[in-house]
Amino acid sequence: MTILVWIIRLALGLVGLATLGLCVLALAAPFHWILALFGAWDRLIIIFGIVGLGAFWLGKWRMMAILQGVAVLALLYFNVRVPTDYPPIFGKERDPAGEFVMAWANIHDNRSALKRLALLPEVKKAKVIGLGEVPESSNLQELFPSADQSESAVPSQETWGVETLGCRVMKPNGDLSVWKGRNFGLKARCDGFTLFVLHLQNPTRGRGEGLRIRNLELGVLAKAVAKEPGPVLVMGDFNTTPSALPFYRLLKASNLKRVACGGPNAGTWRPIFWSGTTMDKIPSLRVTIDHILVRNLDVQACKVGPDVGSDHFPLIVTITQPN
Repeated sequence: MTILVWIIRLALGLVGLATLGLCVLALAAPFHWILALFGAWDRLIIIFGIVGLGAFWLGKWRMMAILQGVAVLALLYFNVRVPTDYPPIFGKERDPAGEFVMAWANIHDNRSALKRLALLPEVKKAKVIGLGEVPESSNLQELFPSADQSESAVPSQETWGVETLGCRVMKPNGDLSVWKGRNFGLKARCDGFTLFVLHLQNPTRGRGEGLRIRNLELGVLAKAVAKEPGPVLVMGDFNTTPSALPFYRLLKASNLKRVACGGPNAGTWRPIFWSGTTMDKIPSLRVTIDHILVRNLDVQACKVGPDVGSDHFPLIVTITQPN
């Protein structure tokens, strides 16, 4: 019996050690490019961490249980510290006349996904459209007739395929760039607020170079937003989870709040080959790297849209039109 007890304790200890390792990798994610994938699933790793905490406790590995508990608490802290604007579900009566619907989607160079996005009912009535990785020569004027397109010409090659419709685009002048001739986003003037639409660098590219560039872009974005007066809305693919330290610094430096589109557990990205499979239905497997950020704007609603065929899910946000 004693041998069996020790075998069970050892097995529980191994389970705990495996989950403790995942927690440590997730906590280290902001500091190394190859760990970014673990950090992306930090909410899922919290669940594994709690399972490991139980394993350590049942196996009477008390010191390891304390270490695991500290790791889980640290992950929880990083996930809840982000200033978040939760859209009211039951609040004031919404004024349809004051509603201003906007949509964002990273199309990932998929023409069929772009067409399916344009057919969504919420997107059809959107006044402003933000897009990432738009295929060349796409007829955006025809696809999104509800958005004002009087001044919507954007040099795609300078913005990594970032486009917007519905607001007056400011000519890229280096404010949103970390190297000459390549802008990670664009700035536009809308009625009553300033809009930033962007697509930041993938942090897992280039053996650490991608992570360095993405963090530089977050810093440049923070400075650009901080010096912009009045209400601001930022939408795009940040390639950054809400719990990442550089993302937190962006929010603090620019006085932005993150809109929790679909609630705290709704993700916006998953590998494209999961589409239509069981993997797509498992909670917390989607990663939240697309964000809507606001400053001095009233958010009426925000949701994660359906699968349109890209690896990213669209975001649809409704704000109160500023005076």
